Amino acid sequence: MSYFWKRWWLVIACLTCCITVWACRPNPDPEIVIGVIVPLTGDVSLTSGRPTLEGIELAVQMINEEGGFEIKEQRYPVELIVADDQDDPSLAAAAAHQLINQDKVVALVGMPLSRNAIPVAQVAEAAGIPMISSKSTNPQTTAGKEYVFRVTFTDAFQAEVIATLVRDKLQVQRAAVLYDVASDYNKYLAESFQTAFENRGGDVVAFETYVTDNPQFEQSLEAIKLAQPEVLFLPNYPAEVLNQAQMARDLGLDIPLIGADSWTGFGDFSDPALEGALYTADWSDDIDTPQTTAFLAAYRQQYNHVPTSAAALGYDAIQLLFTAIQTQDSFEPQMIQTGLTQIRDYPGVTGSISYGQGGDPSKDAAILQVQKGKSVFFESVRPKE
Repeated sequence: MSYFWKRWWLVIACLTCCITVWACRPNPDPEIVIGVIVPLTGDVSLTSGRPTLEGIELAVQMINEEGGFEIKEQRYPVELIVADDQDDPSLAAAAAHQLINQDKVVALVGMPLSRNAIPVAQVAEAAGIPMISSKSTNPQTTAGKEYVFRVTFTDAFQAEVIATLVRDKLQVQRAAVLYDVASDYNKYLAESFQTAFENRGGDVVAFETYVTDNPQFEQSLEAIKLAQPEVLFLPNYPAEVLNQAQMARDLGLDIPLIGADSWTGFGDFSDPALEGALYTADWSDDIDTPQTTAFLAAYRQQYNHVPTSAAALGYDAIQLLFTAIQTQDSFEPQMIQTGLTQIRDYPGVTGSISYGQGGDPSKDAAILQVQKGKSVFFESVRPKE
């Protein structure tokens, strides 16, 4: 055989060997692909989207460092595909279609804002893909759906928590309410609290309203004072709450003030009129539980700053998803959905979480109190079933 042909056959042999070796290599490990939809641009990015994503990514990093999931004797790392909905409901829905139909995700997490969570929920439900919203409180997000869940409480649940706090913990018989009747959030919470409080044997002795564009509080507060309540519930936003609290103190209404999760928007609790007030929240880094301690340490190490409740809710959202995958030993969407409905007393960072027939959790709500100008953890409350 000539030198030329010897070299040619050597090249062919090498190519054949390479092809054979490549063909015999095991396929790369399959991954559990999860879609994340959050607002990463716009005004809500820093307060909602970015911290939610950080909480989710932290949980994924931790599970992947342990080798991912072992399902039916095979290891599966977790891959996140992140979509920025730009706080636009139409873009959020389009992202859901892309993630489900083209990227073939097995579940969706994130969607902290109700206005974006609602259209995504419709897409996820139609496709039979489990979805967990971290912080959407609107009932429409989960109503009538089998595959859609949330981590946070609903406004109806929050009203029950506040009624439980006031009636059972504070032993109050007479309560007053002042709220903005032009705001759906304020109005719904006020009416829901009235129903829940009266169902527990309490009396709402004053139920006063105002409108956003004409916030005249003095006459309403004078009527409240005449009714002689033991507490005043203010399910309103911080700027108005501060004015209401100051005016109430000026009128001699020296009674506890009660607030809702809208109060978490307060940047400063230093005004003396707010001292001693109690309000609901998703979570506080002041809560002394093993879950909070571990989360705070891991989060600070990873991101070098203190987490917000949005980060804690994002972390819990994907951990609930992981729990469903582990208990079902499967990442098929229908099995994940089944696993989520079977979760009972999950020890989350934001409290103990259980699901039943629907996607709204039964969970503890944090009660925070203003003490010496700072918001500190008071207790956790869960309404009686």
